[in-house]
Amino acid sequence: MLTNLAIHNYAIIRDLEIDFHGGFNVLSGETGAGKSILVGAVNLILGARASSEMIRTGAAEASVEAVMQLKPSECPCALRLSQWGIEFGPELVIRRSIARSGRNRVFINDQAASVQQLQQISPLLISVSGQHENQLLLDPETHLGLLDSFANLDEDCSEVRSIHTGWQDKREELGRMRRAREHKATRMDFLRFQIGELESAKIQPDEDANLGQERQILKNAALLTHASQRAVGALYSEKGAILERLSEIEKDLGSIIDVDSSQSSLGEDLKLARIHLEEMTHALQSYAKRIVFDPSRLAAVEERLALLGRLGKKYGPSANEMLAKLKELLNMTGESEESTLREEQVEKEIESLRLAYLEKAGLLSRKRREAAERLSTEVVANLANLDMPHARFCVHFSEGDENAPLFSPAGMDRVEFLLSANPGEDLKSLVRIASGGELSRILLALKSLLSRKGEAETLIFDEVDAGIGGRTAELVGIQLNKLAERHQVICITHLPQIACYGKWHYMVNKTAESNETSTTIRMLTESERAEELARMLGGISISRKVREHAEELLKRGQ
Repeated sequence: MLTNLAIHNYAIIRDLEIDFHGGFNVLSGETGAGKSILVGAVNLILGARASSEMIRTGAAEASVEAVMQLKPSECPCALRLSQWGIEFGPELVIRRSIARSGRNRVFINDQAASVQQLQQISPLLISVSGQHENQLLLDPETHLGLLDSFANLDEDCSEVRSIHTGWQDKREELGRMRRAREHKATRMDFLRFQIGELESAKIQPDEDANLGQERQILKNAALLTHASQRAVGALYSEKGAILERLSEIEKDLGSIIDVDSSQSSLGEDLKLARIHLEEMTHALQSYAKRIVFDPSRLAAVEERLALLGRLGKKYGPSANEMLAKLKELLNMTGESEESTLREEQVEKEIESLRLAYLEKAGLLSRKRREAAERLSTEVVANLANLDMPHARFCVHFSEGDENAPLFSPAGMDRVEFLLSANPGEDLKSLVRIASGGELSRILLALKSLLSRKGEAETLIFDEVDAGIGGRTAELVGIQLNKLAERHQVICITHLPQIACYGKWHYMVNKTAESNETSTTIRMLTESERAEELARMLGGISISRKVREHAEELLKRGQ
């Protein structure tokens, strides 16, 4: 319940503070006095968009502060505040300020908060209904939400919305996969050509390096044969070869060792040297035998290296890099096969979500149809109390057929409210037949029903009396008074037939002094209320009979 509202430097309001009470609160005043500005200030507290243009001329900042009394049982709001780490008690204080720079500051119980947080808790605190909401009734897109609120289907709607989101996400994922596959398909022939070219070459690791070395040997076969033969001759076969002279050296070392045994290691070193030289001789002899000048083999090597060179320009400069490229290309074709399997899996997931959606959305649709019958019955009963005794009201459903049901986050249903205001008239769309007064009463009838379904504790009606008067206005006043038995009701009205039913009556007044305009508000006494009702009845000239009529209205209303 809204207990206090303080406004500073907002529009034409310099400083205004007002205490509201439980039950039926009425606000009246001349047109342009600033009543709707008060509603605008409340909307700021509820998270509405702010504009620096609303700051009072000459002021640097505007601010609005609201104090609300929370019920212990008001768990949704308490739970939300707890999740945000905001301390709360029986009172909730919300303050919002707007600077010329456009910066907004929000505080909930003196703890910094965001506009988005205000927007999340505002439906749990205050509901504002104005003439613009009458016009929203003409938009069939709003009717489904009203029906769901009446039937308390938030959880069902959330579940359907979640499944639909998952289904839509999977469809988008599948679309991306298919586009990627189609893109790959355009390259697949080229990939297969590259793979075939590399595989047919039968490249071996380090093949280019090995062939390059073999080519050097083949091209220099004569040089290598001559050099190896000369080395063998010098070591072993020629007269005076190294191994032959080692025998002479061995005799001399023997003489030295016989005399000086300390030099016996020289003999061992000579034996090792002879062994190494003999092994070298055998190796050179074997090498010389293997060297053959083979023109055909040289041509084959040159041809193979030329092939590797051509492939190297495409796939990498070395044989090992070309083999790595082949592996990469094979992996790419393997990924294509894996993506096909993934597509099949996603298609199955989409179908599973589609069936889950149909099941949950079908259940939601059945609940909506059951609720629609109750809503129609209760709206007709409420409209009868609002001077529309012959009105008929129904919720019309439209949906796809069994083969092509409607798929939307809100479910498979499309609904529209239809009305027949007079006997003999067919049920028709509100936009085609409803007058301003009828829209006001339909909105009030719906609000009366929704208020039973756990809607906000405080209901604000901004000129809900548009287009009505006389007997109908008084019936609207009675209905608002009944609504105030369950909720705090704050109603801005120009009609005395409604104002007389208020438990608390506030007058909004605009004054101009010293080139400055300001709005004030105060609660009226019993005698002042009668005078205000007389003003609302009589206009410029207020006669004794008008005052008597006002007193009679007030007495009847109270």
